[in-house]
Amino acid sequence: MKFQTQLTAKDIFKFSMMYTYSGASGIFSIVMIIVGFFMCIRGIAQGQDWTYIVTGALILLLLVVINPLILYQKAKKQADTHPTYQQPSYYTMKEDGIFVEIGDDTGIIEWNRIMKIRHSFGLYILYTGKQQAFVFPDEAMGSQKQEIMKYIEEHVRAARTNPVRQTQKDSGISRYAKASGEAKEEEGKEEKTEE
Repeated sequence: MKFQTQLTAKDIFKFSMMYTYSGASGIFSIVMIIVGFFMCIRGIAQGQDWTYIVTGALILLLLVVINPLILYQKAKKQADTHPTYQQPSYYTMKEDGIFVEIGDDTGIIEWNRIMKIRHSFGLYILYTGKQQAFVFPDEAMGSQKQEIMKYIEEHVRAARTNPVRQTQKDSGISRYAKASGEAKEEEGKEEKTEE
């Protein structure tokens, strides 16, 4: 089984929203949205204290409008400028893992490296670290989506029950799954060791 993806600004935005609003930061955001909403209601109900209305409206504006707009701008910039998103990525399911081709780089995501699989906002996310993930949009897998995900889940489950030592050092492909700051840091380390 083989499929290709090319993440768009919309895909990157959906992933960023999910990442930003999940976990502790998501809970904090929901609590602050509720606080902002109640501050607006209290200010309107009292009729004379505009401080509550303005503060509540600012909280709502920041978390419901401004933050998503900033995330979308970042996603659009990434999609337009980052070399990874300028070319398609090819994924081939194999017995020892998922073979990845991105431009001239190739590598394999071994089954035992996949820590968690999540499906949200029309994206399958394969986590290979706390801040590392490969993202597969539903539409990229097309009619094979169920078959591919069943294959991946079975092999990941088997790798967990019968752990095998990792046979390959991190391939160059891993940098595509990392947060951009980590990738730059790692590239800097690689350059220093080459000197």
